[in-house]
Amino acid sequence: MEILFVLSDDVEIRVNQNSYKLREGDVFLINMNELHFISATPKNAQILVLQIDHEYVKGMDIQIEGKKFYLNSSDEQDNHKKHVFEDIKRTLASMMQHVLNRMPFYSIKIKQQLLHLVALLLEHFEVSVKTDQYNIEDDQRLLDILKYMNDHCKDPDISLNQVAEVFSLNPQYLSRYFKSKVGISFKKRLDSLRLQKSLSAVIATTKSINEIALEYGFPDSKAYYRVFKEVLGSTPNQYRQRETQVLQNDLGNYLSINSQESLSKLFKYLGRREGLEQIVESNPETTVSNLYGKSTKLNPSFRKLLTIGYAPHILREDFLEQLRQIQREMPFDYLRFHGIFSDELMIYNEKSDGTSYYNFNHMDTLLDNILSSGIKPFIEIGFMPKELAKSPDKIFWWEGYVSPPKEMNRWTDLIVQFMRHVINRYGIEEVRSWYFEFWNEPEVEGFFWTGSREEFFAFFAATYKCIKSIDPYIKVGGFGHIDFSDRQEWHKEFQEYAWKNGIELDFHSFHVYNTSNNQNAGHQRVSPNKWSISTENTIQDIIGRTSLIIGDEDNLTNKIDAIIKKQHSLKRRDFWITEWNSNFDSKDLLHDTCYMAAFIIKSVLENHNKVSGMGYWTSTDIFEEQKQEKHLFHGGFGLMTYNGIKKPAYHAMYFLSKLGVEIIDQGKDFILTKKGDSYQLLLFYYVHPNLLYRSFDYSELHLTDRDQVFEKKSAKYRKFIIQNLNGRYRVHKRFVNKKAGSSYDSWVDIGAPLHIEEEGVAYLKSRAEPGYEVTEFETTGDYTVECVLQQHEIQLFEFKKLY
Repeated sequence: MEILFVLSDDVEIRVNQNSYKLREGDVFLINMNELHFISATPKNAQILVLQIDHEYVKGMDIQIEGKKFYLNSSDEQDNHKKHVFEDIKRTLASMMQHVLNRMPFYSIKIKQQLLHLVALLLEHFEVSVKTDQYNIEDDQRLLDILKYMNDHCKDPDISLNQVAEVFSLNPQYLSRYFKSKVGISFKKRLDSLRLQKSLSAVIATTKSINEIALEYGFPDSKAYYRVFKEVLGSTPNQYRQRETQVLQNDLGNYLSINSQESLSKLFKYLGRREGLEQIVESNPETTVSNLYGKSTKLNPSFRKLLTIGYAPHILREDFLEQLRQIQREMPFDYLRFHGIFSDELMIYNEKSDGTSYYNFNHMDTLLDNILSSGIKPFIEIGFMPKELAKSPDKIFWWEGYVSPPKEMNRWTDLIVQFMRHVINRYGIEEVRSWYFEFWNEPEVEGFFWTGSREEFFAFFAATYKCIKSIDPYIKVGGFGHIDFSDRQEWHKEFQEYAWKNGIELDFHSFHVYNTSNNQNAGHQRVSPNKWSISTENTIQDIIGRTSLIIGDEDNLTNKIDAIIKKQHSLKRRDFWITEWNSNFDSKDLLHDTCYMAAFIIKSVLENHNKVSGMGYWTSTDIFEEQKQEKHLFHGGFGLMTYNGIKKPAYHAMYFLSKLGVEIIDQGKDFILTKKGDSYQLLLFYYVHPNLLYRSFDYSELHLTDRDQVFEKKSAKYRKFIIQNLNGRYRVHKRFVNKKAGSSYDSWVDIGAPLHIEEEGVAYLKSRAEPGYEVTEFETTGDYTVECVLQQHEIQLFEFKKLY
């Protein structure tokens, strides 16, 4: 028995002598032993098929053999069963989700859902079996004819007349008989069989199209092209090129599915998870912390560095409002950004005679805005001004030129004039307190640097020596490297070059995103030096040309450890993570959700003591690297939306900023700190996303439903016993979950408007604040904190002593 669920386009199904037209979203059942034929319009329709073996169901003490069902959601007479059809679609979607992600106990859950489906069929769709009803299986002659055609279709001599002779039939009678039973002519069915069998040769071999046509029974390539175009809507060569690319880019390697669009349509039927999980683990996990135990110093590296995407944004008033708000509520030390030499700032210019001149007016305003906000610049030196670039290669929508300079002496003169200008304007002591990071991910060759490796080393050396000749105490480092392709030999060669040329970096910077190489990928990656530049599809290019996946829940921490370990030979141990995030895709819808709050706290608590600074990427959704449709919650990197609404990620950074200076105790899901006579307890409940999402397949993510990529778990019951807490205290509890502090979930609750007006923004800003409770108590010994955390919830308890 088969249940069909049409995911895209229209299909026609012929069962016995009846024909049914189904549209996208329809479900249909084909009973056991019913011979059926399916045709699609257009030719690339996709159908989810669940086959149910009656023997398997019989093993669960359910008898469906001999029963007959009629399930057809396109039948208007069954409109009263609409809720049942929706239940069936939701169940099919859930079963497919379990198949693809293979979460714990998925086989048991699939069996449970299968039983639910069978119960729905028996309750709502069973029909009586008429003994005189025509059954196409009884016509053994037709089955024999179809089997003969299937076995001999590659024979070029098979024809209607030949088959009629084999079965002792009149050719005219066979033609009418076949068309009435199957629904299409003998010739079309024969062509379809030949085409179907030939497809594997088109994809998996290098044979010419003419060779394939003759091998599979077509008289010539012209006839093959005609059938191919008619059935599949493309030429054989177009199909070969498309499907070969699909095989090369199939990162998930799940079944043979490649259509994220169809899966996305399927998973919409799962429905949004409403509210908070009411089921709580029965036994609380208990932690005992002694305030008089040994403490360690907290390294506030997470408060050192704030990041944005593009320097000219610092000239925008709306950006400055957000920056100043952040600095009021959780001040950072430094601000990092791309594009200090972008053409929009007009620093480097050339006259008609080829001579160059400089204009620092916009840059002065930019730096003034930074300093007046109570933060210092962490200046990334790059990218190349357009008029100074050797080649037209660029990256990002705002066009950062990534080529070497056309003349090195012009570049070094730009650096000299730039450094002298900022020193004369702000003073040498102030500039010495800044950081100058050279370039951004140059080892991702073909994307962020289009020169050779040797050219970059010389380029860096010239810049480094130029700055140091002006003042040796100015901090120069870099170079914001990342390991998209594990090209660590790049960095090893640079270290050897630096040692030979007397270069010692003042600090070392790198980027960490929670990605790793898929060891099970079945295709060869393209060498980075063969990658093409794209200003709009950079992320998709990187994913498509590598074997990247999102790593497991320990991946980010393991990567940080590995990168630092590989740099063990460096004299200076001043490491800065100048970009980090769960994903390098600025369209990942999880960025707006509570997931990011738990991810940020988990990542910071595991790594804050390893580096000097951690720059979460980024502070705001005012971000223009890729041209895209930007509704309010589009998956941007920012702690805040483009119009200043706080996301859960913002609260994670705020909660971290409230921690004390000493660590009293720390575990896998909490930290207890001290500052003076006050204590801070920070908790989080992290759940890692599933395999499908981690393969960069976002089909389970929808604008208003972003929970399906997580296994549904019970709320967590936590208990803390704080020993030796004496005196009277006021406890401020702040918490963020789907119902408190999540602006995204509040946006969904008001109807998820793509265009939002001022009153809507004001409302969401008020709903974006964390939940808040205040209690007072007095104790002379142990104090117990009990709490329940939802998935991805974060909670902060601040114990302030009262006198």
